[in-house]
Amino acid sequence: MSETSERSRTFKGPRPAAVCALLLAGLLAGTGPGAFPANAAPAPASATKAGPYGPDTCKQGYVWRESHPEDHVCVTPQVRDQTWAQNRANNSNTDDNGRCRDGLVARKAVPGDEICVTESEHDAARKANEQAAMHWEATWDRVYPDGYVPFPFTDAGHEYKIRSSYTSKRDGKQVLYVDVWQGSTQDGTGTVVWDYWGGANQRFTFRRAGNDLAYQNVFEIVAAHSGKCLDVAGWSKDNGAKIIQWPCHGGTNQKWYLERRPDNRWQIRSLYSDKCLDAAQPTLKAPDHGAIVQQWDCVGGQNQAWGVIN
Repeated sequence: MSETSERSRTFKGPRPAAVCALLLAGLLAGTGPGAFPANAAPAPASATKAGPYGPDTCKQGYVWRESHPEDHVCVTPQVRDQTWAQNRANNSNTDDNGRCRDGLVARKAVPGDEICVTESEHDAARKANEQAAMHWEATWDRVYPDGYVPFPFTDAGHEYKIRSSYTSKRDGKQVLYVDVWQGSTQDGTGTVVWDYWGGANQRFTFRRAGNDLAYQNVFEIVAAHSGKCLDVAGWSKDNGAKIIQWPCHGGTNQKWYLERRPDNRWQIRSLYSDKCLDAAQPTLKAPDHGAIVQQWDCVGGQNQAWGVIN
């Protein structure tokens, strides 16, 4: 499937060293928010800006919705004010048993959000989540800014292939994908790029807290064949640190975010080191078959360009 066909245009404790040859690419979800208080207060004004450019920084004119402090969906200031008003009104919208009054439903803006709202307000919150990638600086579509790339942001639990974008089937070469070496389920197994053969070791789930619609641009990347996470080996921040599979433990060296490049491909960045997923290639051109997957400073090379293929 081409990257264009991926796109919806409607607005709408220490790690062991990696073993021999390696394969895979990954992202992970942040820790989910706790239960919502019955009468949640709005966040202070100082928390309404996303701050320095990062995974969830909003485009100009947008602010975090903040239905909960961990809610980083970007909306207009008016929508944020409406969201805070819904939080403040929750006591009057629940009965003595803490359930929503007749005609109201839980908002579900983020996991654990039980604020009672109307059906239309619930639907609006869900739509904002569906379109979250349109309004983060890191993820908006550089070619079709009024459209959005739905996956991996909307299809929780779906398995994806991670394609090296500039590899192609010509001159005896193949399209290459992140691959856990030899389909091993062993802890510490490395990742490489390999031609696609249909194995579950070439498919990954982009998992986030609650495993529903994304409310942050942060994911765990989980190998379908092993259920283990893509992990920066040894908690290293060095260039060349291998990307291995390891049991998911919630550490930041297993958390990843997506960022659009000027060529409209994805680069996949470690939340821990802020380095890019990189298929080893000194010339920065499309990688060769079997190239080791590692982390490296983001330099815009073809070997750091990826497609998330449905």
